[in-house]
Amino acid sequence: MKSIIKLSVAALLVVGSTQASANDGQLDITQTLSNNIAHYIESTSNELQSKLKESLFHDSQKLLNELLSLQSEQLVEANVVENTPSPVATNNASNVEG
Repeated sequence: MKSIIKLSVAALLVVGSTQASANDGQLDITQTLSNNIAHYIESTSNELQSKLKESLFHDSQKLLNELLSLQSEQLVEANVVENTPSPVATNNASNVEG
């Protein structure tokens, strides 16, 4: 009877240890996948942030250049209008007394 109990306990230990090893393996695989996914998300987020900053920089620089160019054109036009002599109306009507 004691030998049967010992064999049963030994069998349970073997089954338990293989189950524990399988669970450890699953945990290792799960941990590896989690780490890989977290790394992928982090690198993708960093790349997206970098590209977004670069795009915003170029777009804002282009818009600023266009606004400055437009303002310069308006200043030139305003100076041309100010410096252009305007025709002066003269009254050549003769005074007739009579």
